[in-house]
Amino acid sequence: MKVQSLWHFATQLKNTVGQDVEKLDAIIPGRFVREDPSIAERLKAEPFTIDGGIEIRNIKVRLDLHNPGKVYIISYDVANANILLEDVRKTYPQLKLIDVPRGHSEDETFSWITPLDERGNAIGFGFPYAQPSYLKNMTLRNFQD
Repeated sequence: MKVQSLWHFATQLKNTVGQDVEKLDAIIPGRFVREDPSIAERLKAEPFTIDGGIEIRNIKVRLDLHNPGKVYIISYDVANANILLEDVRKTYPQLKLIDVPRGHSEDETFSWITPLDERGNAIGFGFPYAQPSYLKNMTLRNFQD
């Protein structure tokens, strides 16, 4: 059940990519603030816990520079979940590896994405180079760009 709530959360967020940022209000608790007061297109929110007890940290939203007020990218870290690549593949069997660390930093990740939906949006999963067994972060965006 724990991972199912994460997949549901990610799907809801993926469906907001390209939409008005206000659509996130119904999904993400709390309010957004600017990461930097002088940059209106970069927002962040406080950590929170979704159903199943998974903590969402470092959530960041980038708005589209060419379409003001529209969601461009959402990214966040997944905490206290211990989700393996095999767990992700159970729900998303057609994952595609799109980035492999070059070994320059422990912060680099192996990046996998789901198949693109009809709008080109997908869910990205990051597994850290330093501990590749466990899901570290997720990114929701249009991967056709």
